Amino acid sequence: MADAVPPDNAALTALYGNWIKRMALLLKVRMPWAEFDELLQWGAVGMMEATQRFDPSQGVTFQAFATRRIRGAMIDGLRREGSRRRGEILFDTEAVENATQSDGTGPADPLSLLSRLDDRSLLADALRTLPPLEYRVLALHFYDELNNREIANVLDISEGYASRLRKRALEALAIHITASQRGEFVS
Repeated sequence: MADAVPPDNAALTALYGNWIKRMALLLKVRMPWAEFDELLQWGAVGMMEATQRFDPSQGVTFQAFATRRIRGAMIDGLRREGSRRRGEILFDTEAVENATQSDGTGPADPLSLLSRLDDRSLLADALRTLPPLEYRVLALHFYDELNNREIANVLDISEGYASRLRKRALEALAIHITASQRGEFVS
């Protein structure tokens, strides 16, 4: 196997510098809010981790192993940075409206209903009732604009489970919002 042994650190820059840059550009296209320089830094960290953890006896090429580790490091960095930023960003109702319409869900979707009502405090209350994993799925879908496959990769769950979590979270929001609008007590 030609690339069963990882290259030394000097050769890494020459061989994989543009490759890390390409992976960072691809992620940047999917997540425009991401800082390109940070993606490059996380990719470099992923490359260093790949060289330290690579085991040729596993029968995987270094390039395949490093690709996964670099992309994983970038996504981990985005996840950490995103959770920090989500605390600073107000919920953009127009973006939610656009996302729900492009997602194929109808006007009965609780998020589009809230967009029309422009009741952010009601949305914030409803979101606080969600279990952490369901909240993260919605945040990744609506803030980071990830699809179910990408959400599944970030959270290390199956694509079907990511879809069920999103559906369950939206249903819980709909129940909470409807009850709140009727003046009923919601736990």
